[in-house]
Amino acid sequence: MPICSRRPGPPAPRAPRHAPSGRGDGGKGAPVKTILVTGANRGIGRLAAAELLRRGDRVILTARNPDRAAALRSELSAEIASGRAQVRPLDLASFASVRGLSAELIADGERLDAIVHNAGTLSPPPVRTITEDGIEQTLQIHAVAPWLLSTLLLPALARPSRLVFLGSSLHLPNSRGVPVRFSFDDPFLVEGYHPERAYKNAKLAQLWVVREWERRHGAEGVHADDLCPGFVPITASANTRGFMRVLLRRVMPIMPFATSPQAAARLEADWAERDPTIPGGAYFDGGTPTQPSEDARDDDTARSFWALLEAWAPV
Repeated sequence: MPICSRRPGPPAPRAPRHAPSGRGDGGKGAPVKTILVTGANRGIGRLAAAELLRRGDRVILTARNPDRAAALRSELSAEIASGRAQVRPLDLASFASVRGLSAELIADGERLDAIVHNAGTLSPPPVRTITEDGIEQTLQIHAVAPWLLSTLLLPALARPSRLVFLGSSLHLPNSRGVPVRFSFDDPFLVEGYHPERAYKNAKLAQLWVVREWERRHGAEGVHADDLCPGFVPITASANTRGFMRVLLRRVMPIMPFATSPQAAARLEADWAERDPTIPGGAYFDGGTPTQPSEDARDDDTARSFWALLEAWAPV
């Protein structure tokens, strides 16, 4: 399943590089930023991390598998000799892992300028899966664990700083496939589970996190945005076979509404470097400010979901 899907049509206008801090010059003459990127061991996350390293940023990358994390560090060192990268293991399906990484970073005295919540499940499990923490897996990985990580790292976040959540237009009620349907009476989809619905519900919940985060923490200078980097067919093809795989890898990438992994990664990097004084709480589709769904804009619902987060993952 793609990170973000846009309905066919003319491509959205490319937003300008939001790097008034000076990062638009490839890092020359600008203060070094320290940026945490989750799920950076493959795909767009890996490309975005490499792009940030080339620009001169210091990047802390996470990977779920410790062996893969070590291999990633070696690969990036060989690829970008001047890059300042460290790799840490992180499994968002485990609150213990989230708490462990947060404690390590704080103990190490890290000062973070941005967190890019890139990690996600491209294809949610075909059957409903509950994590060791008792949360539906897709919801935990995309919304609950990123909220917990950000909250635990508040002492390490610079003022100002920014959170970037990788969102999706699939949260919209008229998006293709199984419709989004988040019920506070059944947030873990005991009834009516479908992998597409799990993904869409999680992306809607993510927007509630962003909206309420900005209300609570924006005034102290820790802003949050939800960014859909565009429809990336090659990424979407990762878990497909046969005709659909050929379509997504060979045909769809040349369509005007498609986004390449490299372009999506550059946009992700731009947002990680975006002027941290700019207020957040917004949703961007392909870098363009876009109105999310009516449900996503409901402040009372966002506050209600935040209350669930505090109950599910006490800080």
